[in-house]
Amino acid sequence: MGKKPKDQASDSISFMDSIKTKLILLMGLLVAVPLIIAILVSYRNSTNKDKEDALKILSSNARLIETEFSETVGENLMCLQTFATAPSTVEYLETYGTEEQVIPDSAISAAMDTMNTIINDGNDSVILSRITGDQIYRTDHAELANISDREYFQEATTTGKPAISDVVVSKSKGTRITIICVPIYDKTGSKVIGTIQRSFDLNNLHEFLAANIDDGFICDTKGMMVAHAQFEISAEEEYDMSAFEFMTSSESSGVITSEFDSGLTYMSWVREPTSGYIVAASEANSIIMASAQKSALTIILVGVVLLIIAIIISLVVATSFTKPIVAVNASISQLADGRFKKIDGFAGRKDEFGEIVRSTNSVIDRLGSIVAAIKHSAATVTTSSEDLADMANQIAATTDTVANAVQEIATGAVQQAEEIQEAAENVGKITDAVAGVQTSTDNMESLAGKMKEASETSSKSLLNLQDSSSDMTAKIEEIARTISATKDAVTSINESVEGISGIASQTNLLSLNASIEAARAGEAGKGFAVVAEEIRKLADDSDSMAQDIRTQMDVLLKQSEAAVAAANLVKQGNLEQQDAIGGTLESVNGMLADINGTVNGVRDIAGGASTCVTSNEVVSDAMSSLSAISEENAASSETTGASVQELSATVSSLANSADDLKDIAVKLNEEISFFKDDETE
Repeated sequence: MGKKPKDQASDSISFMDSIKTKLILLMGLLVAVPLIIAILVSYRNSTNKDKEDALKILSSNARLIETEFSETVGENLMCLQTFATAPSTVEYLETYGTEEQVIPDSAISAAMDTMNTIINDGNDSVILSRITGDQIYRTDHAELANISDREYFQEATTTGKPAISDVVVSKSKGTRITIICVPIYDKTGSKVIGTIQRSFDLNNLHEFLAANIDDGFICDTKGMMVAHAQFEISAEEEYDMSAFEFMTSSESSGVITSEFDSGLTYMSWVREPTSGYIVAASEANSIIMASAQKSALTIILVGVVLLIIAIIISLVVATSFTKPIVAVNASISQLADGRFKKIDGFAGRKDEFGEIVRSTNSVIDRLGSIVAAIKHSAATVTTSSEDLADMANQIAATTDTVANAVQEIATGAVQQAEEIQEAAENVGKITDAVAGVQTSTDNMESLAGKMKEASETSSKSLLNLQDSSSDMTAKIEEIARTISATKDAVTSINESVEGISGIASQTNLLSLNASIEAARAGEAGKGFAVVAEEIRKLADDSDSMAQDIRTQMDVLLKQSEAAVAAANLVKQGNLEQQDAIGGTLESVNGMLADINGTVNGVRDIAGGASTCVTSNEVVSDAMSSLSAISEENAASSETTGASVQELSATVSSLANSADDLKDIAVKLNEEISFFKDDETE
């Protein structure tokens, strides 16, 4: 009785299987999963929002630069157009180099110099040219040249609208420039008589871009880079941007992505409407995402701190939950060892764990009382079961003797009833078989009648088919004759076409002779030569048409011959079908005679079967009566035997139950001995 109880809470439950561990993990997951999801959602929303804001700012920068660039272009255009439409300019160009010139060269040069002063962008090259492309005056006093081969000059003079060139290298200064060229009309406003153009140094655009954005560029209508915000472009350098999407896009603005040395880069572009130049502002993805990643890192750090706090709280809560469970487990472990030990602590708690502890103590008290009562009852059951087993064994021996005698009588009666029943079943089978024969003969008679009717119908159908086949043969012969006539007509047409072709050849020869005679006649025969040429063309057309008709007639002739052959084959097949129908008709007529004989034989068989059925029914009734009497006798014997056997079985069962009850009582005493009477043992 001094055996120590097993500490199952510490020995049989591993750390991972412990409810404390599972509670900590569960509570940690309940906090961690929503927290992680919230961090991910917040990170995504934050990065997307920052990215959208950055792209909006990038687009705003591109539009701002495009607006300022467009204002620069517009300012130059306005000054040039003002000069081009001035009456003095028109008068000067119309009378330049003649005695009628009244506008002095100095007045025009002063006006052009004033234009540079007004714009004041560091560019001083304004050039006045005539419609021939010859330059008249340059404000930079460089050597005059002819610009008629320049695209911008040709565009301005042919369209009559201002033209802005792509990137060009100045021949006089060797710098990269773009040229704004405005046409000058005469006094009537219907004819271009010259151009006024102004060069724009593209290095100024580099300074303009660098002052407004960190990264961006401008490219011309062919995709060549005009200027970049981060570096100047020399006259020898070329940066081709024609492969980018904005060069082929029909939109006026947009945002595209590209891969550079710095990685993924976003470019917001806008097309300047007057020049067609592309203005783009760029920003690396790493720079755009930098602020978003910083915000996300802050969120992650806050989430980690919250997760640690949640784990600590989970540990405290799990410990408060598992202590009562450990105490209950220890008490139940004592109960499993046969000891009734109540839980000392936690009974004063007001939550569900306190209720569990109190209920467990109540169960232990109640179970102790029940075990004590079972021990007392087990001793009483043991004594009573021994007496009951002895009495049941004596009654079982007597009933076995009576049951054996009754069983022998019942066995004989049952055997006799089975033999009579078997004979009656055989007679019934004979009756069923004869009835089946009678039914089959009736069905055969009906079927033979239907076969006769079907054969007669088939005979009539074959006669009709034979008549239809004869008519079809006649019609096929008529079709063959028609196709043969068509073939003859085609042959006749071919002969006519040969005649037309011969006439065309003679006409062509006649035309050739006429051309020769016209050539000999010289100037007087030119009109006749034209007529001869037209006749030759007509002859060629006639010969070509005759050849086409001959080709089509040859195809039609081949089709006619194929149709005649097919008609002959159909005719031959139809004749063979008529022979087959005749043979089938003879076979059907012979079948009708055989079916009539079969019908008469079936009627004779049906009469004999009816006689057999009547006689067999009389024998079957007698056997059924005899079988019923035997079955009643056997049933009475079996009932008596069953009653005796049932009594014997009941007594045997009673004896077995008494023995089982005795065994149960012994086992119950052994098992009850597991529980100790004293809690302190």
